[in-house]
This record gives sequence, structure tokens and C-alpha cells, in this order.
Amino acid sequence: MGSNSNTARRIPFFLIAIITVLIALSFVTILQIFKIYKETGYADFLALTLSLSAIAFSVYMAFQIRREPLKLGFEQPKVFTVIRCSHCNYEITREFREGDYVLKEDEPCPKCKGSTFIYMIFRESEEKKKKGF
Repeated sequence: MGSNSNTARRIPFFLIAIITVLIALSFVTILQIFKIYKETGYADFLALTLSLSAIAFSVYMAFQIRREPLKLGFEQPKVFTVIRCSHCNYEITREFREGDYVLKEDEPCPKCKGSTFIYMIFRESEEKKKKGF
């Protein structure tokens, strides 16, 4: 799931269509406001304000779509596997590998060459991250 910063971001067609329609309707409303003002001499400031704010919002959204997305700081937690020897109770901790599960037999014990098994799988705690372990 690695994302490359060089890959082009896809902008959903639906979102672009909504922004385009919003801008078009706002301009049509502004034209209608000026037409009514010429005919009656009465300016509808509420409709004018809403139309201008809709245009401003649409332009803002269009610029935000083109921007690089913010990185929110969420990291994938580190997951570790504890392997224990069934003969001498020797334990070793390593990073989780795909296919690991509890009680799975693993490599021979480096100490006594006995059989080892995965004793536990856990993720790194927040306290250890803060302390720098």
C-alpha cells in the first residue's frame, strides 16, 4: 500500500462536476440579480451575497483539491513477535512477519537447539515510543 509522491492524484469526477455546477448556477443567479435590478431598481443583496460566497467556496475547493494532502501523522504501529524455546525458556523478540501466529513452530533455539514456538504477538506501546525505546 505504499504511496508514491510522484504518482498523480485522481480527482473524482463527481466532485469536479459538483464544483462546476455550483459555479455555473452562482453566475446564473448573479446575472438574474442584475437583470432584476435593471428592471425594478431593487437589488437583492442576500441573493448576491449567497452567490458570491458560493463562487468563493467553489474556487477555494478547487484550489484545495489541487493541493498536496496533509499528512496527519498516523503511523503504522510496529508489531513484534516473541519466540520462546520450549526446553530452556529462552525468549527472543523480533519484528512481526506475515504468516506469524501464536503457537506456530519456529526456527531451532540458538541456545539449546530445541524447538521454539511463537509465544506472543504484540504491538509497540505508546509509552515506549515516548521514552525512545
